[in-house]
Amino acid sequence: MIVALLSDIHGNLMALEAVLGALPPVEGLWVTGDTVGYGPDPSDVLALLRERGALMVAGNHDRAVATGAGLALFNRHAADAARLHAEWLSAEERDVLASLPETAVRGAFTLCHGSLRDPLWEYMQTPGAAAASLAIADTAHGCCGHTHVPALFRGGSEATVLVRPADGTVWDLEERAFVNPGSVGQPRDGDPRASYALIDPERASVSFHRVTYAVAETQRRIRAQKLPAILADRLAHGL
Repeated sequence: MIVALLSDIHGNLMALEAVLGALPPVEGLWVTGDTVGYGPDPSDVLALLRERGALMVAGNHDRAVATGAGLALFNRHAADAARLHAEWLSAEERDVLASLPETAVRGAFTLCHGSLRDPLWEYMQTPGAAAASLAIADTAHGCCGHTHVPALFRGGSEATVLVRPADGTVWDLEERAFVNPGSVGQPRDGDPRASYALIDPERASVSFHRVTYAVAETQRRIRAQKLPAILADRLAHGL
């Protein structure tokens, strides 16, 4: 059984379609938050994930778009995009986003957006932060997003980290691990390709993958929708 792990799609339909088209047969689709925010197609992205039966948890942008919570913590461009998305989405779509849980458990994995200490906002960027989440997890492994950088944290109190793991390499999760698949729609590791991961729960392993998508078309859509121009410009550089 293989599960596709996606995160931080951020309303980027072109990137999501490219990832879904590149996937092998999978038994599940897990999304660790920030389905909306930034991009030009929040409604279509949400509809496609629901059509595919994706397991989704809430990200800080999802909550901001759905309820306005946390907008004061956003930079100006992120806040402007969140407000526009809230206008574009229907009341029913906003209700779906508002109802997303902050964490979810599937087998040996707990899903969150940021961390288990702070599911919506903490950036898990260090071994110490990963170890702190693993210490309070009820499962052996976890999945997160939020940083927009693929990473694998393995171990307990002395977690080790692999940042930007090699594309396609299969990694053993060992006894404890936290997996961040990077960002589908807004990569920030210097690689503009959409990022995702494939998890084999039975073998307790993960591989990380990238796929190209129509960046120029996404940029055109962002500008046409009158979203902040920086949200289009940064896509070309993966920053």
